[in-house]
Amino acid sequence: MVTYEEALELLRTGVPALASRTVPLAGAAGAVTAAAIPARLSVPGFANAAMDGYAVVAAATATASPQTPVRFSVAGLIPAGSGAPPVPEPATRDQVAWEILTGAPVPSGMDAVVPLERVTRVEAPGGPCIVQLTVPLRTGQNVRQAGEDFVAGRRVVETGTRLGPHHLMGLSACGIDEVRVWTSPRVVVLTTGNELASEGADLPTGTIRDANGPYLRALLPLVGARLTAVAQAGDDVQELRERLARLAAGADVVLTTGGVSAGRLDLLPSVVREMGGKIVFHKVAIRPGKPVLYARLPGGAQLFGLPGNPLAVAVGMRFFVLPALRALQGLPAEEAEMALTVEPVRGRGTLRFFAKARVDTDPAGIRRVRILPGQESFRIAPLLKANCWAIVPPGVDEIPAGSPLETLPLYPDDSTTL
Repeated sequence: MVTYEEALELLRTGVPALASRTVPLAGAAGAVTAAAIPARLSVPGFANAAMDGYAVVAAATATASPQTPVRFSVAGLIPAGSGAPPVPEPATRDQVAWEILTGAPVPSGMDAVVPLERVTRVEAPGGPCIVQLTVPLRTGQNVRQAGEDFVAGRRVVETGTRLGPHHLMGLSACGIDEVRVWTSPRVVVLTTGNELASEGADLPTGTIRDANGPYLRALLPLVGARLTAVAQAGDDVQELRERLARLAAGADVVLTTGGVSAGRLDLLPSVVREMGGKIVFHKVAIRPGKPVLYARLPGGAQLFGLPGNPLAVAVGMRFFVLPALRALQGLPAEEAEMALTVEPVRGRGTLRFFAKARVDTDPAGIRRVRILPGQESFRIAPLLKANCWAIVPPGVDEIPAGSPLETLPLYPDDSTTL
């Protein structure tokens, strides 16, 4: 049996990042950037109106007041999508206004836009239209300046960023059509056990619903993995070996549940050896999930054998599989956040304990964590009330209330939906 730190080190040294590839921006959501991305275009690309109104020279409005309104002749209309408007003559620039719509380019030499509702428009029969305003404008008012959001050539997204919809919005605006990303890991799931049923509520005694499969199928896409196959196997050596070999042939990561403890029908370790796989570690000094297994299969697939209890699966995913998936995608390791315990916390002897917990921020801005009741590895209900994992170190009898404790959110903060 290895410690948790030793297991993580074995993962870090044994899980290299996958190859990178270039993909169209439209298909990049959820992928992780393999290189920093600079803007190709400045945004805005030109000074433009932030609202419908009239473009004027701000200095020409300095004396505007209700008693002394400033009047301008309207030179014409500039709609959004139009080309560069005519440049006003310097001699008359302070005397004219251009009606302008939101997003339209501001004429060169003009530096403010007065909103429609702030002017009085006077139509002069047979003459030019006149607008008058009674409030001075400041330079740049209601004008979006060129490069105010992004500047061409400057970095928009760093390497190692999981791309969400907001990243794609910014990259598209900056003229990016394709990006270099790490290849998404291909993951297969194999749940094992004669007792499992995949559907229905009218179950015979001795049969249970498979809760692990749906959990894994839902979680994997959220962390950038590509779920390529899901299967189930009974407690039979030949069936397990055949399904495992078939699934591993097209996978970067194989996840199994059940069959890794010390019982007569815990077949996975021996099957992995028969297939020529190398078991890197089997059993880690943690609770829940102590029997977790990590192996490398012929052909290069990484195999994680998770125990069958639902919370052991959740812990194995959060603290072993997700770090491996991050490494495959070129992401750095997560860092735990500290919170103060609300109540005393009992240790688990020599085992590191991953507890279902809830963290909240008090009125003073201090994070406080409470271990939830019902920590047995078969209990799913407390997990539905949790928002984090509290990490209780080994070798402690009790942690007093008000002491710092490491926490991690239920799922990584950079997952595509959080």
